[in-house]
Amino acid sequence: MGERITFWYGCNVVRHGDIIHGCLDILRMLGIDARPAGGPDYCCGTGKDENQTAADGMARRTVTKFNAMGRERVVAWCPSCHSHMTEFMGQAYKPEFGLTYLVDVLYEHRAALSALLKHPVPMRVLLHKHVGFNDKVAVNDKVPALLRLVPGIEVIDDSYAAPGYMCALLTAVPKAMEDINRETLRRVALHQADAVVTVFHQCYRELCGLEAHAGTKAFNYIHLLAQSIGLQYVDEYKAWKKAGPSAAALIGDQRLAQVGVQFFERAMLPELMKRPLGLDPKTVERDK
Repeated sequence: MGERITFWYGCNVVRHGDIIHGCLDILRMLGIDARPAGGPDYCCGTGKDENQTAADGMARRTVTKFNAMGRERVVAWCPSCHSHMTEFMGQAYKPEFGLTYLVDVLYEHRAALSALLKHPVPMRVLLHKHVGFNDKVAVNDKVPALLRLVPGIEVIDDSYAAPGYMCALLTAVPKAMEDINRETLRRVALHQADAVVTVFHQCYRELCGLEAHAGTKAFNYIHLLAQSIGLQYVDEYKAWKKAGPSAAALIGDQRLAQVGVQFFERAMLPELMKRPLGLDPKTVERDK
């Protein structure tokens, strides 16, 4: 193995184990010694900004833990984690590591990555972009470049970029999400795209509802890179989303017991049942 890194997958992506495993497997196939770190013990604290005492404690704990690992750099998956480390955590506590975003690492190793992408993925895709975060990492240019390494993929040139830096932060602004979904579907139809592809899992979580409710396929870019390499993972979240009220049967009694049935019914089921905002009322309820 070559460079020793910490792969910081964050907290919010834990419902997408397929994406986490895909990132780790790809990094390791590129010869990178990637140690995963995430979940509440490595929280960036961005959700606690209104409570500075809690946010400070999370920042101190996470930076201290990363320093103790002694790895050359921390590679972030989540844009919120990356931004918070740069703008808050790393200002309050001295990081003894470099910070990089995953897209930059994959782009640095694109020649080696290209050699791994052996399986064609015949698909015409529309990249879901945002105006934010791109000023920190040029994801709107680099992710299309990575996708174009995949045999068979055609990335559509399109100028639309949604406001903000990810969909999850816009769910509190229903009109914004209505506009994003409508414009996304309009451009998918205009370009006759086979699928919409997201950069961030937070956007994927919102847009995979378009597949469940409008028949528009959605992927994260890691899904397509992994598929071309020949890595196979089950996208459980998408299956749960499509199942809607029947999701509990797919999750199974054992896992429901681990998280708690009441928690599932209160916190997860409404999310899985949620219909994307802005869809035409005539749209078929579920893609069967």
